[in-house]
Amino acid sequence: MATMKQEIFDYVNAMLGGGMIDVELDPVHYETALNKALTRFRQRSDNAVEESYLFMDTSIDVNEYTLPKEVMEVRRCFRRSIGSRPGTSAVGGPIYSTGETATEGQQVFNVNYNLASIATVVVTVNGITTTAYAIDNDSRTITFNTGLNLNDVVSIKLYENGKNGGGSLFDPFSLAYTNAYLLSSSNMGGLATYDMFSQYQELVGRMFGSFIEFKWNNTTKKLTLLQRPRATETIMLYAYNYRPDDELLSDYLVNQWVKDYTLATCKYMLGEARSKFATIAGPQGGSTLNGDSLKAEAQAEMDKLEAEVSLAVPGGTGYGFLIG
Repeated sequence: MATMKQEIFDYVNAMLGGGMIDVELDPVHYETALNKALTRFRQRSDNAVEESYLFMDTSIDVNEYTLPKEVMEVRRCFRRSIGSRPGTSAVGGPIYSTGETATEGQQVFNVNYNLASIATVVVTVNGITTTAYAIDNDSRTITFNTGLNLNDVVSIKLYENGKNGGGSLFDPFSLAYTNAYLLSSSNMGGLATYDMFSQYQELVGRMFGSFIEFKWNNTTKKLTLLQRPRATETIMLYAYNYRPDDELLSDYLVNQWVKDYTLATCKYMLGEARSKFATIAGPQGGSTLNGDSLKAEAQAEMDKLEAEVSLAVPGGTGYGFLIG
């Protein structure tokens, strides 16, 4: 970050004639100009933010949560499970669930989850719970003591505390991969059935509180859930957050804009200082300083750069509707 900032300071100093004449700017002036350029860019450009997903743990009977200051907007809250909310003594059902159809003699099954962080593992074969297996945390596998039969259906569910919640986890991708009912259009299932089930699920969720309603305060960074959490639950937030300064300065679209705006701001500060004394007395009648012309030139450059933001020259998500 320090190297990137120094490159901008060297660029500004060179463009102001540094090395040929004495530029009357101190390091604090360069820092102030760069901070103003970054702040102005964050105010005006949608390229200053990025989409992100955050995980947040709720607490029982706590509605208000403070998020990091980099978060600018919270769009939606997602739950792990299906249902209005977990039970009073649960954490929302299984946090991971998968199902597979065994091959002849198969013993080892991969689990794409950190098993070391799990309190309870529930494994069923053809709907019957079994404990005849071993868990390897390093390789993230579950190995049965004996080989399974062909087409045995294996279900693996992971719980944080071993208690099943009011909701249930439904992973359509793993189910569609392992379940011939969804894959085969000739049977009673098919993608149309899954689509109708998803719409039914969404409708019931809207009517009976499956989705979390919230209020977001961008000034205090407080997220207020409009329902009382009755149990600990991990939810995922779809949000927009500020891109870090070093990432903005590394962006080839943003970098030159920040350089030019920093230069214009430094010009304005020089013009402000030089305009305090219009002329300097001397033996030949004195010298006239160019303070007013520097300020006018700097203001024109800043107006031009801000117009470029509206035209998405320094990047952005594209043109939207403009009224006015």
